Amino acid sequence: MSSMKTLIANALKAKIDTVTDFKLVEFDRVRLTSGEFQEWEVPACQLIDLNETNSHERGRARKLWQISVEIVMGPLSSSTPVQTDLWDLMEKTEQAIFEEPNLGIPGVLHVILLGSSTDTHLMEPWYLGRLDIQVDYLQSLTGSC
Repeated sequence: MSSMKTLIANALKAKIDTVTDFKLVEFDRVRLTSGEFQEWEVPACQLIDLNETNSHERGRARKLWQISVEIVMGPLSSSTPVQTDLWDLMEKTEQAIFEEPNLGIPGVLHVILLGSSTDTHLMEPWYLGRLDIQVDYLQSLTGSC
């Protein structure tokens, strides 16, 4: 049986995969710099595990898992992206994630958008956008929720 984190990460990846602009969507092989992406991989999206907090509630844990959904755009042989391209792709990604607030997973209460940011000028010609989300879910401490 898969862990809740694995189920959530797979569901998020499946939602983001519906955004056809992306050439690469990953959560298991995070790249630390834009230089690690190849031209044929961008635009790309990666899910970064930030942290998780827990509280115990009568035999189960309520978990708040924070994830950064990082969107990377870079120069392509045919064109160079601009900030509005990044904003548009971030909005499409946000809509895909929040189409189903609990990701269709029993035990997931909801996904919350904590904030977003862009870092377009410090990395040119690479463009980076980030959606910070939190997944609020319940997990049984005895094996079933």
